[in-house]
Amino acid sequence: MIRLFQTWMILQLCTVVSAADVSEAIQALLELNCTQCHSKEEPNGNVQLDDFNAISPAIWAKIYKQLASWQMPPEDEPSFNEAKRRRLIEHALSIAGQHSPIVTTGFRRLNRREYGNTVRDLLGLHGTFNPSEYIYKDETDGFDTDAQTLVISNELLLEYLNAANKSLRHALFTDNKQQPKTQVITVKLSEMTGTSRRYINHAPTFVIGRCGNRNGVRNDGKLYDGQSTRTMQEPGRYKITVTACAVDRDAYGLRFAPAEGPVMMGFGVQPADPDSVSSGGKLLRTFKLKDDQDQTFEFETWIDKDHFPFFSFVNGSDKPITSVRSAVRQKKISEDELDKPYVGPGIRISHYQVEGPLVDEWPPVTIKSTLGVTEMPDLSNANIRKQIVKHFATRAFRRPVTIEELQPYLAYLDKQQLATRSWRESLIKTFAAMMTSVDFLYRREAPGELPALALANRLAYMLWSSMPDAKLFELADSGKLKEPTVLHAEALRLLKDSRSNSFCDSFADQWLSLDTLGSMPPDLRGEYRKYHDKRLEPAMLEETRRFFRYVVHENRSVRDFLDADYTFVNVHLADHYGLLFESSEDDVLQTEFQRVTIPLGSTRGGILGHGSILTLTSNGVETTPIIRGHWVLKELLGIPPPPPPKEVPALAPDINGATTVREQLEKHRTEESCASCHRQMDPLGFALESFDPIGGLRTRYSKEQAVSTYGTYKGKRFDDVAELKKILTENLRPFARHLVIQLAEYAKGRKLVAADYPAVEAVLDHSAADGFRLQDMLFMTITSDLMRNR
Repeated sequence: MIRLFQTWMILQLCTVVSAADVSEAIQALLELNCTQCHSKEEPNGNVQLDDFNAISPAIWAKIYKQLASWQMPPEDEPSFNEAKRRRLIEHALSIAGQHSPIVTTGFRRLNRREYGNTVRDLLGLHGTFNPSEYIYKDETDGFDTDAQTLVISNELLLEYLNAANKSLRHALFTDNKQQPKTQVITVKLSEMTGTSRRYINHAPTFVIGRCGNRNGVRNDGKLYDGQSTRTMQEPGRYKITVTACAVDRDAYGLRFAPAEGPVMMGFGVQPADPDSVSSGGKLLRTFKLKDDQDQTFEFETWIDKDHFPFFSFVNGSDKPITSVRSAVRQKKISEDELDKPYVGPGIRISHYQVEGPLVDEWPPVTIKSTLGVTEMPDLSNANIRKQIVKHFATRAFRRPVTIEELQPYLAYLDKQQLATRSWRESLIKTFAAMMTSVDFLYRREAPGELPALALANRLAYMLWSSMPDAKLFELADSGKLKEPTVLHAEALRLLKDSRSNSFCDSFADQWLSLDTLGSMPPDLRGEYRKYHDKRLEPAMLEETRRFFRYVVHENRSVRDFLDADYTFVNVHLADHYGLLFESSEDDVLQTEFQRVTIPLGSTRGGILGHGSILTLTSNGVETTPIIRGHWVLKELLGIPPPPPPKEVPALAPDINGATTVREQLEKHRTEESCASCHRQMDPLGFALESFDPIGGLRTRYSKEQAVSTYGTYKGKRFDDVAELKKILTENLRPFARHLVIQLAEYAKGRKLVAADYPAVEAVLDHSAADGFRLQDMLFMTITSDLMRNR
């Protein structure tokens, strides 16, 4: 396969007659179409094009971006035909690309997500333990893969050291030659924490509820062994047997949550370590309970060392006692009830048994992966220690290591053994030192074309956010990975692996700013309370993530992002959107997602109709066309408007409702310094005004004001968002170009420069004929010089 950018350049060179002829032709194009606005006398945007020989490479780069994104010529000027536009683009890149230095050191630190995934794969960890929980969120500008923003500090280095130590203690949890014995423990319910003692049918019963009053029920509704022995000392599979039922559904004659449907019992695992950044635990399973009728559930789950299992009342009311007090004030129930223990809806657990660990292999996978052994090693043997340290260093540094590099670590290992008298403890300290070294925390990429090993690392960290696996290392060592067909096949293999969800979710989150969802939620008890009551926020996030994964894995056209006849919803999100959802009695918690068809003519199709986007572009109370229009330009189309001038005052809201939003913005656009940007932003934002602050459909702001959604874009009028999407999908190339650039910058860890753009145009040329299918575009990007070069 010939590299895409080489093909693109060959095609362009074939059309060249001579440099002089090209320059004359380009100059004529500029004089005919551009110099009336970009001349010596007050040139627009401070871009002067009437002196052809004085146009700098930086200006040519700007010309390329304006033409390739179809921002120029402006909509009120005659447009270029395709041949003229391509000719100008080719000439602009031929000059700009010669003067576009790459501003990066070639060193890039692993971000928080990559660190956690790499440690898990390096040590063979699985379960709920997450090494990245001990590291605080990266403060980055743009993608969290950008080398320029991934700085390090003493505090961060200490966090890495702490995370490495804890991770290694999970992996190397024992040095026993014999596997642990399976035990069966019947948990004493009278010693459980998070329960209340009630008398039901004259028998004492231990119940999970949610009230937080004096009967001892915890607000988080979790039931677990409160003794110091509650955590698992041996990681592994455990069989859980529990007998439970729902109780007191009709207490007080009030309707407590869940008002409809079954009580749901949850099972989860939680770390006992207080140092964990997110120590709230993870819900793993849910069970539907019958009222006053015991059911026994038996299942297996993995529980990490120093973690404990818990049960919870998943869909109970957070503060049911508030409903009781309200009923007393309304004289629906007697005031005497406030002096009695709360006996509202709860979960009665009458039997709880834990069996384990159920050992599948010995040594366990964490020890095999970390030490590179098939049986428990004799660490008193110096040769065995040397082999183990070399194995670990090769995988941790993600490259071959020399004996000279190993010597300091071997010496440190011996020193630690003298201090601790434990080879296991010494290995933990030595490996932790390796995991806080530059060789582990950073990826290195030299200038020019990447060697096969660096290419393997770039591919793995793009699609898995983690280190290469054994096959990828093998292909890199042999040099075969640099063959385009092999690289394409490996990219497909990695994408099919479940670890690629890390790429899909993290890329979508950052490209679309989904990571800001929830930063300004609506009020808990306000007009949009169902956002909280129906847990719409996590459902909205899941919808957009599933949508992105589907477009990638099914190789759909990027057109689907702008307009589609399907989406992915659960029952609550479907109800919010007014879409048909085929629900059944077997739906657990009503959280299952399914692909649903969007009716013809609906405004919901594409991500502009996703609740996630519509919510994150509002403030939880109201919407503004400026913010939503700015998001469409910047995140979706890749043409961010410049920041507003400092001297221009902010748009003051009309709290009396005397003027409409449109009237306020039309007045704002009379400011000359505001007009050019608002002409682009406002119409796009107005198209989305048919959605309220949490993405619900509306036709009015209030009784006095109707919603207005009409506008013009690219010189074409639209009446609503459905018609705007038709305009946006007429020419997919600018949108596809922005997406290719985003993919490349995510993978490369730096901003693209002019020298990179010929490869971008080549990817677009090759994918245009097939409708810009996303998976094809992704693989073309990976096999092009966008991926192969630093």
